[in-house]
Amino acid sequence: EKLGLGLPLGLKQVEWPSELEFFGNASVPQPIGWAPGAEGLVQVGDPNLLLALQRLLDLTHKTSDNWTRDRGCSLHGVNACADSCIFRNRVDVPTGYMLVAAYRNQNAELWNRYCLFKQTVLERHAGQPEQELKHVPVASSHDLRDPVDPRCNEWRLFHGSSMQACRQICESNFELSLSGAGATWKKPGDERGVPLYGHGIYFGERITKADEYASVVPPGSPEEGLHCALVSRVVGGRCLTVTESGLEVDELRRGGFPGPHD
Repeated sequence: EKLGLGLPLGLKQVEWPSELEFFGNASVPQPIGWAPGAEGLVQVGDPNLLLALQRLLDLTHKTSDNWTRDRGCSLHGVNACADSCIFRNRVDVPTGYMLVAAYRNQNAELWNRYCLFKQTVLERHAGQPEQELKHVPVASSHDLRDPVDPRCNEWRLFHGSSMQACRQICESNFELSLSGAGATWKKPGDERGVPLYGHGIYFGERITKADEYASVVPPGSPEEGLHCALVSRVVGGRCLTVTESGLEVDELRRGGFPGPHD
């Protein structure tokens, strides 16, 4: 499957305690590799960075046990038929991914907001030494010339969507108000569903998972036939980690949301 890949630098929105303030003590250096004087989506031309992005796709492709119902039915698509039909007519999982183009999102406003948010998380946890912040490694956190910060569980993660949605995210950030309106499973006739773990922004460490939501660019576009995914910087902070497959969603929500996790 062919991918056009974007690299947004945005702010992950979460519910914070009302007393938390943005400390604003962070200096905000320009990210490594930004083209001087350019704004918005800037095409990546550095062959070494393009090779690193292709390697990221190769290393995060899950080659076995990699199908979920979110990939949809080969006859009816996604969210359009019963589970029994989906499991009988599974959409094939790609055997690999080829990078066609990549764009860096040089959105200074989103970058500044992200850096302030990240510094806030760092300072918040520095003031709570009794609550340990454990580093949680993820498969997709490659340096790509600009290392992520393990002190606050900063990661690079994938987010698959339509090309139009990806461009909108790069322009104005992720919108929590749209949670449940995209690829979330919905009841017949409903325009919005309830995401599995509650409303929020969902990312994946595997391109094979993000690709399930990366809809193909329709005919008539210069990018016809491509799929688009974002490689996003995300601050995880203090995480609730669940490794069992048979999880109880209600119990997970009760244990995660009111607790000390970010």
